[in-house]
Amino acid sequence: MPLYSYKGYDSKTGANVKGRIDAESERTARQTLRTRNKIIVAELKEEKTSSSSGGRKPGFNLSFLEQGVSLDEMSNMVRQFSTLQGAHVPLDESLKALANQTENPTLRNVLSSVKDLVSEGKSLADSSAAFPKVFNKLYVNMVKAGESSGNLAVVLERLSGFMEYQVAIRGKIVQALVYPSVMIVASLGVVVFLLVVIVPKLTKVFTSMRVEIPWYTDWLIKFSTFLQSYWFLPPILAAGAAYGFSRWIATDDGRKKFDSILLKAPVIGPVFMMLAVSRFTRTLSTLLASGVPIIAALDITKNVVNNRVLAAVLEQAKIEVQEGNSLAACISKSGVFPSLVTHMISTGEKTGELTTMLAHVAKSYDAEVERKIAKMISLIEPIMMIFLMIIAVTVIVAMVLPMMNIMKQIK
Repeated sequence: MPLYSYKGYDSKTGANVKGRIDAESERTARQTLRTRNKIIVAELKEEKTSSSSGGRKPGFNLSFLEQGVSLDEMSNMVRQFSTLQGAHVPLDESLKALANQTENPTLRNVLSSVKDLVSEGKSLADSSAAFPKVFNKLYVNMVKAGESSGNLAVVLERLSGFMEYQVAIRGKIVQALVYPSVMIVASLGVVVFLLVVIVPKLTKVFTSMRVEIPWYTDWLIKFSTFLQSYWFLPPILAAGAAYGFSRWIATDDGRKKFDSILLKAPVIGPVFMMLAVSRFTRTLSTLLASGVPIIAALDITKNVVNNRVLAAVLEQAKIEVQEGNSLAACISKSGVFPSLVTHMISTGEKTGELTTMLAHVAKSYDAEVERKIAKMISLIEPIMMIFLMIIAVTVIVAMVLPMMNIMKQIK
């Protein structure tokens, strides 16, 4: 939005005044100053943003946005914000208190900037929308609905609950992935140690004793020699594969195919589907309960599910709902979402309790996701131990059999 500097007179006191205001046009700026600020404008000109200022907002330097704000920090901030608003603390004072107590410099500066914009007369939603890297569409639309209905504290409480749910789910997923990752690294470490350190020493013994070795031991020795000579190739190939995969998944077609594979994959596929359904139903329920129109709610929700296949279904559903069709019929026609979800949505639309039904679906799938993740974690340990044992035993057997031949020769 353009930034204008102005000079004029206070219509009440006649005092000279000057300052800056952002508006869609010069006419809007003059009208705002006259009606809201009671200022008679004598001079008004648009300020041009220079490249050195990085596209500044009124009075703010946006270079601090580079650090970013975590979901956990946003969740804590919104929870505190809802508490302050519930206690009827004025909006600008609430923002000032939040800025003073947050430790993240990015969030602190953004909150201070939002406070300044609010003090200039902007709404909280519009002020927050000026910082899309920190406040996403979900936050902005829920705040806008809260301001329109006069229930900002209630909406912020719902939003904080939703964010806390996201933090909890993310924590469970990380917990499920950490252990197998550590075990895989440990397994690879053991294999590399055996092939690079132990096998070469035993190979020298076999050569000096002229022992006849079986084919699998010969294969293992050749592989060990290859690793010693070309140790740099596996990391390069792994890095190349990772780079190629990241480039492929960055494309729309690649990401859609990958998301489709994830949903159909054995064991983990159902978990990803449950997570996506849980995000969809909980987000849509939270937005509708906060007063966000269903079209805007679907537009926001399609980005929250984090799956291009499901997002495409929701985009089509948004178009058809806009044309007057039911949400349940649109989702059911796609054949992607589980039948339970479409049935519950259909029931909610017929009874006028769509928000409640979506909340029930989200709660049900949350519990199922937790059970699935707990089951996966309990199965990962024995599976990884068996995998590690198979690798170790294979290498040991391949080395021990020639040693037994040496013992026979000595006898």
